[in-house]
Amino acid sequence: MIQVKVAEFRNKLSSYLKRVRLGAEVVITDRETPIGRLLPYREGAEEAFELEDPAKGFAGLAKLKAPTIKKNYQAVETLLAERRRR
Repeated sequence: MIQVKVAEFRNKLSSYLKRVRLGAEVVITDRETPIGRLLPYREGAEEAFELEDPAKGFAGLAKLKAPTIKKNYQAVETLLAERRRR
């Protein structure tokens, strides 16, 4: 398995695609957090994935509760205080 940062992956895409063709697995990271994985194509592999109707994709958002915001919250002062602590 190869791990690569987004910027490097973008700059050397053809090189990483060649490696995948040879059977390598590439994990793409953003700030050390894995965000994607590129695998060699295998016949019949598409059956392993479940596809959902895009129209249904946002239906669950209506169930989410919005966060409560504190009254008299001083965002600028909070940011400045946080910077001073660093």
